Amino acid sequence: MSAVQYDPVAKIFHWGVLVLLAAQYAVGWIMPPIHRGTQPETWINLHLSLGTLIILVMLLRLAWRITHPVPLLREGVPRWLVGAGHATHHTLYALLLVMPVLGWANANSRGWDVTLLWVLPLPNLVPAKAPYGHVLGDVHMDLAYVLLGVVALHAAGSLYHHVRLRDGVLRRMLP
Repeated sequence: MSAVQYDPVAKIFHWGVLVLLAAQYAVGWIMPPIHRGTQPETWINLHLSLGTLIILVMLLRLAWRITHPVPLLREGVPRWLVGAGHATHHTLYALLLVMPVLGWANANSRGWDVTLLWVLPLPNLVPAKAPYGHVLGDVHMDLAYVLLGVVALHAAGSLYHHVRLRDGVLRRMLP
């Protein structure tokens, strides 16, 4: 039995966030380490800009999801599996909003300006030289690993639906 398809806008948000996230991790891996006195240069500025873009896209995606409910699964999917799927999605949304905000706040604590789409200056979330700024950066980095784990869980769940349950869950998000 085939599950109901997501609408094209939801699919664009889904795959667009994946592309942004992959780019963000690649840039985060390439950029130089950030220490006291580091100045934002090309890679760091790109990382900050991608982070603000992820916030924007996630807010738009969240608004879309609230106004366009998720297509229901077919009957017979175990309740625990539905609950695990909801928990995974809520965790993904939370991490994809909290992580960039923590990075933004950490940048502000270093005295760095953060912009949206490389043009629009954003307000400072914390003052420069805030004593807790380094903690925000540490939590940001720790959550990056947590996010990778949750993304892997999400992908594994999709594959489980596709290979084991054969219920069309994976196909409903494919282009």
